[in-house]
Amino acid sequence: MVSEGFDTFSNQSILMIPIYVTLSVAYFFIIAGSIGYVTYRPGRKPHRIDNVEFVLVTVGDERVRNALRESLTHLRWKFKSYATWVVVDEGATLMHYLSKQALLDPRIKLVVVPTNYMAFWKGKARAMRYFIERFVDSRNWYVFLDDDNLILSDDFLYEIPYYEERGYVAFNPILKPRKGCSTVAYIIDWMRYFNDLTLYRFFTGLVGSPFLGLHGELLGVKGDVLRELDLEPASLTEDFKIAVELVKRGYKTWQSSTLVSIKSPNSLGDLQMQRARWFKGIMGDLRHAPNLMRILIIARSFTWVVGIIAVVTVIIFANYNAYLLSLLALNVLYHWSIYVYGVYKSRRLKYFLITPFAWLIEVSSIFRVPVMNGFYVINKD
Repeated sequence: MVSEGFDTFSNQSILMIPIYVTLSVAYFFIIAGSIGYVTYRPGRKPHRIDNVEFVLVTVGDERVRNALRESLTHLRWKFKSYATWVVVDEGATLMHYLSKQALLDPRIKLVVVPTNYMAFWKGKARAMRYFIERFVDSRNWYVFLDDDNLILSDDFLYEIPYYEERGYVAFNPILKPRKGCSTVAYIIDWMRYFNDLTLYRFFTGLVGSPFLGLHGELLGVKGDVLRELDLEPASLTEDFKIAVELVKRGYKTWQSSTLVSIKSPNSLGDLQMQRARWFKGIMGDLRHAPNLMRILIIARSFTWVVGIIAVVTVIIFANYNAYLLSLLALNVLYHWSIYVYGVYKSRRLKYFLITPFAWLIEVSSIFRVPVMNGFYVINKD
């Protein structure tokens, strides 16, 4: 099949060469993800670790009020014996609520980031840097959470002692969406779950290096390593910047079997702005990344954006051969089956009709990048 694919280059218009390249690169990622899904399973010890502290970084305003309450209540119920740091900017709307929770529960420690601390910058990276500089103990593990996260299992507590004695310093979970106000956004968000089971399992888990980045949700890092990382307050994607720092230093990571529930955006506009922030932030931080990481990120971003153009071009011009059809089928079926699964999980079967366009809805978020101004926080209530 591969030789037939190469033979077609001499018979096709030069304009078809980018199509072959795009679909072939996407095929590589599908194969890598399949290997990760089949072969990788995290190790664990029979006992769980004690020196873990949770860090919930929140904007603390009305856009996250209900999600934050749900997350904090769930965290304290499930991990009541572990300390929880809540990091919030000075003057936040929900300061009274957070202060009250800290008084009621001695294991909740409120960290207020002063207005005059790196005042030119706003966003999560700045708040995390303040916390790391002043409160991180090198002996502990720190697990960072967003203000809508619900941790569904404690597997990571049994995995940390297994990987710590083998020199690993960071981990990530598997993200599982829960429905917000937008059914379409919820359906599209299942792509994150499948990517975790495949691509991220391959790189973060099997390879042991986060070449495609890390999630900010249940991002666990050992304290002594956390203190040495260069976390820029200007970063729009602090989780990706941490991944860059870990790869640069050659540190090893694993993917936990822990599931974390994340709340999907409440509107398609918020979904697109969220994706646009990721794209803009990653492209900004990529200049600091090692060459191999740059190549992989650029290749994946390129296929994510251009892949649908390649598919449409092949369909319109009907320029078929066995090699091209196999690439086309794999790429289309991979994405389409995920969206179909999302429709099934939504229990709203009429949304099956939008599945052919779901990829386009997500990819078109790149056009929101020019209108972004600073760190954008989506409405999670």
